[in-house]
Amino acid sequence: MPSQQADQSEKRIAIVALNLAVDKTFDYLIPETLRGRVPVGGRVYVPFGNRPRVLGYCVELKAGCRVPDARLKSIQKSLDEEPLVSPLMLRLARWMAAYYRCSLGEALHATLPAAVRWAGGRRRLQHAFLEVPLEKVGQVADDIFDRSPAQSKILRALAAAGGSAPLAHILKSTRTSRASARVLLREKLIRVEKRFVESEYLLDELRREPRPPHTLTSEQQDAYRSVTARLKAGHFDVLLLHGITSSGKTEVYLRCIADVVKSGKQAIVLVPEISLTPQSIRHLGSRFPRTAVLHSRLTQAERRQQWKIIRRGEADVVIGARSAVFAPVPKLGLLVIDEEHENSFKQDSVPRYHARDVGIMRAKYDDAIVVLSSATPSLESYRNARLGKYTLLTLRHRIGRRRLPPVEIVDMRGEWAGGGRQRVISRRLEACMRRSLGAGQQALLFLNRRGFSPFLHCIRCGFALKCPRCDITLTYHRDINVARCHYCGYQRRAPTVCPECGREGISYSGAGTERVERAVQEMFPDQAVIRMDSDSTTARRAHAEKLGAFGAGEARVLIGTQMVAKGLDFPNVTTVGVINADVALHLPDFRCRERTFQLLAQVAGRTGRGPAGGRVIVQTFMPDDPSIRAAAGHDYQAFAEYELPLRRELGYPPYSRLVRIICRGRKPERVARFAAELGAACRRLCPEIDERIRVLGPAPAPRAQLRGRHRRHLLIKCPDARAVREFMEGAKGLMKGPSGVKVVVDVDPISML
Repeated sequence: MPSQQADQSEKRIAIVALNLAVDKTFDYLIPETLRGRVPVGGRVYVPFGNRPRVLGYCVELKAGCRVPDARLKSIQKSLDEEPLVSPLMLRLARWMAAYYRCSLGEALHATLPAAVRWAGGRRRLQHAFLEVPLEKVGQVADDIFDRSPAQSKILRALAAAGGSAPLAHILKSTRTSRASARVLLREKLIRVEKRFVESEYLLDELRREPRPPHTLTSEQQDAYRSVTARLKAGHFDVLLLHGITSSGKTEVYLRCIADVVKSGKQAIVLVPEISLTPQSIRHLGSRFPRTAVLHSRLTQAERRQQWKIIRRGEADVVIGARSAVFAPVPKLGLLVIDEEHENSFKQDSVPRYHARDVGIMRAKYDDAIVVLSSATPSLESYRNARLGKYTLLTLRHRIGRRRLPPVEIVDMRGEWAGGGRQRVISRRLEACMRRSLGAGQQALLFLNRRGFSPFLHCIRCGFALKCPRCDITLTYHRDINVARCHYCGYQRRAPTVCPECGREGISYSGAGTERVERAVQEMFPDQAVIRMDSDSTTARRAHAEKLGAFGAGEARVLIGTQMVAKGLDFPNVTTVGVINADVALHLPDFRCRERTFQLLAQVAGRTGRGPAGGRVIVQTFMPDDPSIRAAAGHDYQAFAEYELPLRRELGYPPYSRLVRIICRGRKPERVARFAAELGAACRRLCPEIDERIRVLGPAPAPRAQLRGRHRRHLLIKCPDARAVREFMEGAKGLMKGPSGVKVVVDVDPISML
């Protein structure tokens, strides 16, 4: 180590990647005062252009360069004594920068949580300390119990915590008051000090009673053996675990994680929804005491503390959402991507990476195994398995040989025939709910649209209430009596008369989760109802609390968006209702049928998990659509055989790779002119790279205006990932828009809107 430091102290130049949209790195002089204190992978502050201080990352050190020292700017400050970014993560960031068209600094920035990047999350909290020897606490607690059971509880809780703990945590866990603590303080049985702490306690979520593993079925055994054989071989591989809902996919990868932990390595488990995290924590925490959590609902302090635990190698398993793919585990052995088909694994801001693909590259660099788990795999992963690029593992039966629930399709055209009041809940779904609720069972209703009504219009003149900044209608939220844009946040009071013709007759068309909640409360006034959507789960622990309450039977009906459609396990749910199966089918996106099938198949799997069985009611105005029919039959194979030939014919993924280029600005004519020039330049470039590359557009984006900016887009169809990289390299000089026009490049886009 001393020789390495001496070697670094002789290097006078640091190559720095800036957290800016600049396509190269820069040389900076290391001043004498910082020699040997600028590690590769550490953060630095440097001047850049007319900016006095910009955050950057040192990616290489060297002895000198051709430019005289006098012309080089100097590093102002080194923030880290030890590198924050490992050599492997630096290699991964270089790949991300090249493939997803971002700077190396932006890619490195994405690999670190904000709390780590900015060293945030420290706070002063009151810590309580025992002033009584641990061996005497029991006797003292017994002596004061008759006088004050609360004070006795505090002493015992502190002893159980090893003699000290945050006071707020002790009071909360014992359900006691500060007054009781003040008495103990006055009697000098405890002392209280303010201390800097990294985190509030996550231990309540992570402490779970150990649960023995379930007995594996023969199918699970086969899948488990396939994964463990590759783990023992110690070479990179990708396996697709395709199992119907409730077939025991989780138990398979829990067994595999146990083997990885025994071998001295670590595992990362990615889940797509924060709502799935509490349930996943319960599964993992009951098997692996050293489990760490990384997701956006943690406080900055919690996230920083968890990251440091992971980096020190004190966590065997890491669970989290998309960004947990960058968790700094020292020896990655297994990466599990649960519900691998989910769109939420795609980042919608720079760098626009897909956690599944980044995870596969990371595992490749680490010689680790990847398990992609899903009941409805993405067609890209499914085709890779059919081609032999991935190993396909299949679970065809539910645990205990329970049958998949029957699915009934209700044609809502018949429900609405004859006029009268439009029904949100069909007669058939209402009857099934009454049967389940009457038997003491539960019901789950799914609608992937929040608010009360997504469309306000005048029944006299046809005027529709739209966002002035976006090309979409406003959604009415009855709880707060406002019409709101779900893209830019614009809102206004819902009108009582038409703004266009001035007459009364505003109609609230369509339904969101609020409207469904109101309909259920009118039908079943004596039943407790829980609604889960992004409006009702803004509080930090709202997901866990609502799901916990439903699991405990405190409510009989759960209404939600896609956050309740997957991964949840409630054996007492015997009726599942899909309020409108057509929401995604009308979108101008080639993936609309795939998304519809996946959501319907996933939500159908939320029932039939207990001995009482279950039933699914799918309400639709398009009962003959192939994706709805395949989902009703729980038939992934039928859906894939219908959809894949269409994709091949049109040249869409999985038979190509896409690059979407969006030009946006406030002046539509300027945006249109530059988009046309860019399209022509790309067409001239493509034959030089690969004659199979095709350029579509430019054309107005389906959402032609968002947040006051007009949008036109181009679509580049590339035959493979190599062609994408070569196109991006050749076109990088074309992507700089004129003043007032911003160019957004999205490689492997998930949304076409």
